[in-house]
Amino acid sequence: MNLLSKSLITIFSTILLSQGLNAKTTTCYKNNWRSPSTIETTKLDGGECNSNFSYEEMLKKGWVLKDINIKKGENGLNYSYILSNEKSINITNSKIIDNSKTKLNFKPFGIRIHNIKDDTAKINIGNLKIGQSAIIQHNYPNKRSLIVSNAYVEATNSLSSTLKFIPFLDIKQNAIPTSNRKPINGDIAILNYLYYTSLIIAPSQDAFLATRNKYKKNNFLHSDIFAAKLKSEKEPLPSRKTIQDFAISQNIGTLFFIIENKIYIVDSKTFKILDTDHISYDFTQEGQLPFYTRIEKIEKSALKSTFNYKTWLSSIDNVIGDDKRTEEEQLLEDEIEADKLSNKDKLYNNYYEKLLGIKK
Repeated sequence: MNLLSKSLITIFSTILLSQGLNAKTTTCYKNNWRSPSTIETTKLDGGECNSNFSYEEMLKKGWVLKDINIKKGENGLNYSYILSNEKSINITNSKIIDNSKTKLNFKPFGIRIHNIKDDTAKINIGNLKIGQSAIIQHNYPNKRSLIVSNAYVEATNSLSSTLKFIPFLDIKQNAIPTSNRKPINGDIAILNYLYYTSLIIAPSQDAFLATRNKYKKNNFLHSDIFAAKLKSEKEPLPSRKTIQDFAISQNIGTLFFIIENKIYIVDSKTFKILDTDHISYDFTQEGQLPFYTRIEKIEKSALKSTFNYKTWLSSIDNVIGDDKRTEEEQLLEDEIEADKLSNKDKLYNNYYEKLLGIKK
């Protein structure tokens, strides 16, 4: 590292230290919670939350997440959120890349559809991303509206794009009747629907934090919530379908996969790579599978059976055998034996490169 780099780091650290003197930290918690998917919208106890504010509400009030801990309780999971009102971020990157600039703008916008043929329609806007998704909204004269379909960009040129319709199943509920209305000319296509609600799949804590800090406009659901679901269903490595189903259930529009020093931004409905970006973080940290999470021992189920919550709680502390392999090698035993992963030293990278169809 040259003298200039050292000086910049010294100055940056001094600024962080001086700004941190006035920072306030609080700890909010919720014990014995049995619904991981609702924890972020539930009123938390203790600290500044004081049973009046949820994690999401605290973020809106200007607080930032510093740490989260999840442990097994007597009748559920114990969540502890450490929040701070400190605005500066302590980045421990080993490589200096400008993380402040993002080239993507996924702000939602609406445009009328026309020239409907079978399950496709045209829109008068070009240069979109193949796989970019949308919802189709029908507006009634009484100012009511209804989502009648999902859609995605099937083709695009400099002047216009073609959308392909697919069923809207985001809020499917068997107890509620489903509309049979189909898209018609003049309906509104809202592209980039929920694109600012995202999930990060990262190899380490530093990669996770660096991504979240760079994309400050995005509302990232913490990866521990997804990991808790994988653990409850005994699925140590998430398949494409598992990721998509979880994203739909949580209203997540984009997925951020961090592989080496690149971010792959993926549409959750089409699983198409919309764009890539570079990210700087501490590469000295060893990557973990299935991704960075505080949830430990996500074990593979021997048999597919109906999940029983109490049985899971009583069994998660069991240790299976005296295995000398790493946790990653145990999780990927089937893939390694089938010789599907060529580089055993980079199991995380190999797994998600194959999942995304990335060719190196």
